[in-house]
Amino acid sequence: MPPKKSAESENAQFQSETIDPTRAAAGAQRWRRALADSLGQDPGATLDEPRRMLAMLKIFGSTRRLADLCLRYPVFAGQAFLEGPSQVLAEAARDLTALTGGVGGPDALYNALSPIKNRADIAIAVAEISGQWTTAEATAARTDLAERIVDTALAWLIRVSISRGELPMTLDDACAKGVFALAGGDFANEDLAPYGPLDVVVAYDSESFDGQSARMAERAFVRIGAEFKEAFEGKPGDYPLYSARTPFGNGVNGAGFVESVARINAALNNPQQNPARRWLAASRVIAGDRRAGGEFLEAAEEIVWGKGELLGENGRAELLKLSDDPRQPFRSAANLLRWSLGRSRPVFRTASSREVFKRAAETGAISSDVASRLSVGAEFAQSLVARAQTMKGAAAFGAAAPDEESALASLCGYGDYASLAAARDGAIADARNALTRLLEGPRADFARFRTAERNPDDVDKLEDLGFRNGANLSSLIDGWAELCAAGGEARFSEIAPGLLTSFGETQHPDEAVRLFDRIIKFEESGVRKSHSSTRSGVRDGLIDALGCFGVAIEPLIENEVASAALFEPRGAETPNSGREWLARFAPPKAKAGVDEIGAWRREQIARIALCSAAGDMGFDAAASSLEAVHTVTLQKLFDAAHREIDAKADIALHVFDGPARGIPGYGTPLGFVAGADAGDKTESIARTFLANLGEMGEGFFSVTPDVSHRPGGIAGALAPEVAQLKSYIQSEAVAQDQILLSRARVVAGPEKMQATAAVALRGAVSNPKRAEILLRDIDRARAQRLRRDRAGSPWDLEQSEGGLFDVELIISTLIYRHAGAQPNLQTASPDEALDHMARAGIVNVEVAETLKGARAFWTRLATARALARWSDPQREPVRPRFAALLARAAEVEGFSQVRPIMRGYAEEVSRLYAQLVLGRPSVGLVANA
Repeated sequence: MPPKKSAESENAQFQSETIDPTRAAAGAQRWRRALADSLGQDPGATLDEPRRMLAMLKIFGSTRRLADLCLRYPVFAGQAFLEGPSQVLAEAARDLTALTGGVGGPDALYNALSPIKNRADIAIAVAEISGQWTTAEATAARTDLAERIVDTALAWLIRVSISRGELPMTLDDACAKGVFALAGGDFANEDLAPYGPLDVVVAYDSESFDGQSARMAERAFVRIGAEFKEAFEGKPGDYPLYSARTPFGNGVNGAGFVESVARINAALNNPQQNPARRWLAASRVIAGDRRAGGEFLEAAEEIVWGKGELLGENGRAELLKLSDDPRQPFRSAANLLRWSLGRSRPVFRTASSREVFKRAAETGAISSDVASRLSVGAEFAQSLVARAQTMKGAAAFGAAAPDEESALASLCGYGDYASLAAARDGAIADARNALTRLLEGPRADFARFRTAERNPDDVDKLEDLGFRNGANLSSLIDGWAELCAAGGEARFSEIAPGLLTSFGETQHPDEAVRLFDRIIKFEESGVRKSHSSTRSGVRDGLIDALGCFGVAIEPLIENEVASAALFEPRGAETPNSGREWLARFAPPKAKAGVDEIGAWRREQIARIALCSAAGDMGFDAAASSLEAVHTVTLQKLFDAAHREIDAKADIALHVFDGPARGIPGYGTPLGFVAGADAGDKTESIARTFLANLGEMGEGFFSVTPDVSHRPGGIAGALAPEVAQLKSYIQSEAVAQDQILLSRARVVAGPEKMQATAAVALRGAVSNPKRAEILLRDIDRARAQRLRRDRAGSPWDLEQSEGGLFDVELIISTLIYRHAGAQPNLQTASPDEALDHMARAGIVNVEVAETLKGARAFWTRLATARALARWSDPQREPVRPRFAALLARAAEVEGFSQVRPIMRGYAEEVSRLYAQLVLGRPSVGLVANA
């Protein structure tokens, strides 16, 4: 018989934030009474069996959400206790089937699915906590339930869209032809937790629509994506069915949850989209038109598995990332085996982690004892996460409060949380060790038994390795050997085998030796420390830094204290953006002098170069960190000059965003704005600031300011007043100046003056009607520049057509055209501005993503090239270790793949330049009314 409603007053205490085990007995008694009321009779002594009694006490004394659900649906909880969970799950499956024909918005779909999901959650949790089911059986049941829910939700949303007249199609056997859902991650591998996250994407065949119906269908599927996410996650304040995510977007407003087959194929063919390929490699069809889904996966198999290595350096870094999810190292080890063995053995692709480890042991990829430990550890981690989510009623990975810690320990069968945490940490450590050894490959085990080779120490050999003066170097190395051998006789090749060969493979081997000699003078154990740190990555990172980015890291070799940073352990804690870098390495205090600011800047550039050479941070993060350090340096120097001359003077500093800002070797266009009747003090502040900039360093560390973009040019005042700047914007500024002013960003000065300067600079985009004339002038100037400053090699990123400068020019022109109507474009970062324009319908998402990808690609290459002080492969051929760095900057597997990617981006950027700047028609642009 159907369950009766329980009183809200009875459930109130179980909705409180604190989990109190002392209320377990009272809660269990209330549930018994509610069950008896619902059934019309007392279930009797069958519930008094000790195992069931203990399970009830755990539910009401160690969970929050599950206890509430048991009081809300007492009959289903009792049925799961007495008869097992299968009957409840079968009824839930029938109820899902009964929703066929249902219509309504995402709220109605959520309200229809929520009670079914809640009842199934009760049955599975009761079976798992009471010991009726193992974790593996419970996980399989949860995955099956999720597949049924996704299938029902997809059919519901498509049915609603058809009833609205948005989709010109019909439902065939409760599914639309050509529309299917793919599951990935834990969902595809049957390792799903109670509340997710659910990795899923719905795909449809856009070629089945044409003309007006194609546009209607695209809008309809965009709506379906948003409703799909809302139906699964509910509205704020609702308990979610599942936390949902997708590999093809950020999920905001459903972005990426529904994609056309054509867009998915385009992403798979993009060399920069290896994460999408890896996701699809282990995906499977779970709902909708399974025949169309199977055909799609068969067609995509050659793209996914046939184009180079799936993993790559970025994939390896992703596998080693730390996470709050205790399943992460087991998932990473299983994914590594899936991607490595799935090409020839498809059975690995969608198998659960436990099954992957078992089959890998059968094939000999890992030993049987390691497979057993990983299987047990994966099931333990899955059990811990499942019970944490059951306790909280949300997608969580552990306990966040003392009451939750004790409750989670009880649910997992531990006496206290410390014992549970120790077991968890031990399993994670074992999994991470197995993952590291899998990534190293089988040769790493042989390497530790390799004997040192005796290479002849002669001049010719050293020069063959790439050093210029073998005679001088030979005597220098003999000195190293004497110093390191502590009076004994030994060859340097015995002390540090392979070190000189590695130096010879860097771009500047003589510079590497010079800097290494300084390290040894500071610390006699430097040789052994650098050579013995191979497994932690210090050795290779230090060699690359010394030989490729030597001048950049030289500030770290100025004294013994600074050189200690070369041997510091680095890893997951390394900052991954400019904001994180400044939080980790705080700038000097407010009243710091010019010398202190300059020393801090040089040290940060050196640390960034070291981390990027060692692979501890990507070149995207390095470029972001260099820009952040550069901006803070300008702010600090301006504040120092402001205090020195007149702290009350009304003057603000602005910089112009553009290509490679903050990267050493590139210019720094900037300007000043003074208040009305400011007098000569503002000019003095500006001149003092520029003089301070000149003291930041020489050569590589120098700063080259450009203050020519102002009223009167180089003959005008350095700090024009607001009225002069407005007049300059309206009449005097040429096309290049107008474009720069549209990207101006105020960074320093009194707050009131910063606001005044920002309003004045806003005038640079106040007249969009002038855009067409201005862009014609810009195009003529660009053509003259390309003819006059012809690129000397493909690596001349600034002068190459379709290169870094062209990408920034496209972004600047888009901002200039549309910032009048979209003020946020002037203050946002380039990536944020492109996303904003995509959301506003100025450009479509593909164009925005292409520009973002091209800008990031060229900026990464520019960063690596600038740190190495290298530009011409003809004059200075690329050596192996620097080639590997350039490949890592380009995010490809090998240096041979870099040039094709460069050509592809150059052609794409040139095409977008013609469309977006010159106004040639394109299907890639959204019509702008």
